Amino acid sequence: MESSQIICEGLRHILYQSELDCFVTRIETLDDFLEMLNSHPVDILIANPMQFVNREKDIKKLRRSHPHLAIIGIDFGVMKKKLFHLMDAYFSIYDSVQQILEEIEKIEERALSDNNIFPDDDNLTDREIDVLIKLVNGNSNKEIADTLNISIHTVTTHRKNIAVKTGIKSLSGLTIYAISKKIVSIEDLKF
Repeated sequence: MESSQIICEGLRHILYQSELDCFVTRIETLDDFLEMLNSHPVDILIANPMQFVNREKDIKKLRRSHPHLAIIGIDFGVMKKKLFHLMDAYFSIYDSVQQILEEIEKIEERALSDNNIFPDDDNLTDREIDVLIKLVNGNSNKEIADTLNISIHTVTTHRKNIAVKTGIKSLSGLTIYAISKKIVSIEDLKF
C-alpha cells in the first residue's frame, strides 16, 4: 500500500526475485485495501505508515477482523513513533534487499509457526470488545458501566459472554488474549 509507483515496482521486483512464494498487488489507499479484503485474502500488507495517520481506529478494527494479517511498515525516515505499535515489523527504504527480505521472512515464519491457541470464531461484538479493553486496562465493572453508559448488570452480561466465547475467565488470560488478537497492544495497556 504505497502511492509511489517506483517504490511499489521496486518492492515487487525484490519479492518476485526472491525465493518467497508470493503474489503482489498494489493498493494506493487504506480504503482500497479494506475494500479488497472483502474478496481477496491477504497474509502480509507492506504499507507506507503515513496511510495510518488519523486512522488508528480503522487499523485496530482491521486487526480484530483479520487477526492473522501481518503489517510491515516502510520507514521513509519520517515515520512517527506513535505509528510503530500498529505494525508487526518495518524496514527502512534505505535497507538492503537482504534486510528487507529478512524482515518479510521473519513475519512469514512467525505466521507459519503461530500455533494460535485461541479460537478464530469467537465473534466478539463491538461492545464486548469495548468491555474487554476496559477490563484489561484494570477498570472495575462500575467504571466500565460509567464510561460506556451502560448498567453494571449489562457489563456483567458482557463479561460472561466474553468468557463463554473465548473460553477464558481470568483477567491475565483475557489480557494475553487481547494482545494476541491485536485488540490491544502492550504499549496501550495502563498498569
